[in-house]
Amino acid sequence: MKRIIVGFDGSHGAATALGWAVAEARLHQAELLPWTVLPEQTAATAGADTVPDAMRQAVKDITLGFPAELRFGRGGPAAELTAACTDADLLVVGSRGRTQLAALLLGSVSRACLYQAPCTVAIVPDLPHPSRPHDRLIVALDGSPHSRHALRLAAEEATLRGAELHAVHAVYWDPLGVEVLAPDVGDLVAWGERLLAGDLAEAEVEARPVVVHGHPAEVLTRLGAEADLLVLGSRGHNRLAGMLLGSTSDYCAQHAPCPVMITRLP
Repeated sequence: MKRIIVGFDGSHGAATALGWAVAEARLHQAELLPWTVLPEQTAATAGADTVPDAMRQAVKDITLGFPAELRFGRGGPAAELTAACTDADLLVVGSRGRTQLAALLLGSVSRACLYQAPCTVAIVPDLPHPSRPHDRLIVALDGSPHSRHALRLAAEEATLRGAELHAVHAVYWDPLGVEVLAPDVGDLVAWGERLLAGDLAEAEVEARPVVVHGHPAEVLTRLGAEADLLVLGSRGHNRLAGMLLGSTSDYCAQHAPCPVMITRLP
């Protein structure tokens, strides 16, 4: 991770995201690029002086001396942000910007970035009171290549933070009503333990395996209350088309009480 691009529109949510991105850039010794988008009606000849001085000052106040070159584009915010990214970057956005959406809903720009960006995306919630560090990261595993890629990235993040990594697999059986025999909870947990052991061995990553009975989206958002970061693959074992984000990843991005990092296979 050499570049971290963060969307910044001057809102409180964007300021929270930029503050998180500064810490992430320090960890990775990465280039930090706050990116603001001017209104579409702005003249094409407008230069950098078009960016309000208050926004420039806000970036300086948040970054506290960390090198950060405020860049700008014009047009649709999501389109500009995702176009600025390569598959090797990290794109950081707040859960909401200058919108009137309810607190539990993901803002339209953030959601579009999550679906369209070619790189890993971090969604940073705009919490009224930042929680204390938990020194714990959570990565969701389901046996898919996407989740194993997320595992490797999560292991790097945990190492940089000096945090404990929990590899979580949620076991859940949704009966169809036609089964002759349905597995009990013990069977599901045993299967989940084998899956985690296989994924950790294949990735050569050390983590605490955690198997929890429950729907994956609900389990992960609940555990996220005691984690500094939740890492998921963009898609797992689902049948959504390749352009769609997995339902669990989408739910966690909207509802998790901690930053959520959604990874994509290179």
